[in-house]
Amino acid sequence: MDRITKSLIDDFSKVMELETKDQSKLFEMFSTYSILSKHHSEKFELDDVVGGEGGDCGIDGLAIIFSGVLVNTLEEIDDILERSGIISEVNIILVQSKTSASFDGGEMRTFGDGVVDFFSESPTLVRNDFIQKKALLVEKIISIAAKVKKITCKMFYVTTGKWLDDQNLLSRISKIKEAVENLSLFKEISFSPLGAKEIQKYYRETQERVSATIKFQNKVLIPDIDGVQESYIGTLELKEFLNLIIDDLGNIKRGIFYDNVRDFQGENDVNLSIEKTLRSSKSGRLAVLNNGITIVTKTLTVARNDFSLEDYQIVNGCQTSHVIYNNRDIVDQDVSLPIKIIVPANDEVINDIIIANNSQTEVKKEELMALSDFQKNLELFYNTIDDPKKRLFYERRSKQYDADPGIERVRIVTISSQVRSFASMFLDKPHLASRFYGQLLEELRDIAFLEDHELLPYYTSSYALYKLEFYFRNKNLDSKYRKFKYHILMMLKNYTNNEKVPQFNSKKINKYSDEINKILYNGNLLDIFKELTAVIEEVVEDISDTETTKRISLNKELVDKLQELKKETV
Repeated sequence: MDRITKSLIDDFSKVMELETKDQSKLFEMFSTYSILSKHHSEKFELDDVVGGEGGDCGIDGLAIIFSGVLVNTLEEIDDILERSGIISEVNIILVQSKTSASFDGGEMRTFGDGVVDFFSESPTLVRNDFIQKKALLVEKIISIAAKVKKITCKMFYVTTGKWLDDQNLLSRISKIKEAVENLSLFKEISFSPLGAKEIQKYYRETQERVSATIKFQNKVLIPDIDGVQESYIGTLELKEFLNLIIDDLGNIKRGIFYDNVRDFQGENDVNLSIEKTLRSSKSGRLAVLNNGITIVTKTLTVARNDFSLEDYQIVNGCQTSHVIYNNRDIVDQDVSLPIKIIVPANDEVINDIIIANNSQTEVKKEELMALSDFQKNLELFYNTIDDPKKRLFYERRSKQYDADPGIERVRIVTISSQVRSFASMFLDKPHLASRFYGQLLEELRDIAFLEDHELLPYYTSSYALYKLEFYFRNKNLDSKYRKFKYHILMMLKNYTNNEKVPQFNSKKINKYSDEINKILYNGNLLDIFKELTAVIEEVVEDISDTETTKRISLNKELVDKLQELKKETV
């Protein structure tokens, strides 16, 4: 392995708090993390996307993304489908990585055969738990295919060598793609061979803020506005606009639409109308027929007509952007569309812009959650914890900490993980944690994330999940118990204190939470977690049963057994 790749893997190991020295396993995780971060804008757990040893069908990494949402359970798919009706796109990403300094045709074929077998109706290869779980998700996708506009398969084969467009290997790739295409499951199929140079670039980009440079000739500087540093309005040619929304792989930059509130809605009437205009002889009318694009950027450098944007978001125009992207090879790229570029003075102005630009559509609670005063205060509260060992970072906005190399990625808490950990630990609802977080939040609307709540219990639940994931990630706890991680959070609360949880708007909840924190900060936390997994072992008849964790009665059974065992040890 070359020195640069090894150095980046060492950095990755540090920011992900990985203790293993197995270079092959580290490279698998490093490759999958770097690739998936190009396709998914939110934080994710490595154990959810990187498989175990043996029975992996030659697949090291596997992720399934529903319209930008990484799904790991059947319940998440059901919830997303219930709320959206039609799914615009499902991306299935498969990764195989080798530490060898060359590309081997035989290894590529093994990977391709494994991918085909994974999607087969009659698989022949041995499957470990990770592959079995992902296969169930794929079967679910196939069963709802009529409600999915587009399913893509993206394969990545990674080595530490140099890709040279070898004709024999290109032929091998073509045969693999043909075999996958013969399954008749996918609208798009790609196979990307990545060498050391490419995977290094991918990893570095996980630590960089999104940026782009365009030529913005037809613009007007908007006069001074309170709370706005500078802003421009005008029309931008599509060939320049595409530079803002397409990455170097040719993929649309999903992360730049995070603050747009509403994800791409697929082929609805409005989007079909935009597409019809773009494809017609009247495409030049786009500038007067379309409401346009609103871009908010943290940094803007202007040199005559050259505009360089860094850390920008498209807060209005997600639908138009996707339609343009989907038709990029057909449309006249000299056609222009209306555009506003705004450099706000602070987050409050950003919030006002987002709300104003999305006020014409009905939005769900979780879609504007990041803008609430409670969320802002929770972010500030996390920042008050100075001890490096106890510090976590609350990510109210997607990728807001990515450009800070000093922050371990595993210490970043997303809104979705916060919802799940809090509901599990303090509301005794671990059986609901496998659901799409927006659906879970809807059920908690009157009892969680309220403006008068104390903030410490939210941090406590997140820190407990962080510590638990650390032990699973580093194999200190058997991975078979990971599906019960939210139940373990609930049990930990009861292990510490089996009294009734105080009201969340009462100061008593802080004392209650501090008692849990003492356990979390204690050096024997791993021993306690092992005690809790032993309770699971006694209560659950079949640990491998994927339906067990959804059973509400399991909650009481676990707590009762825990209290019983505690009395026996007194």
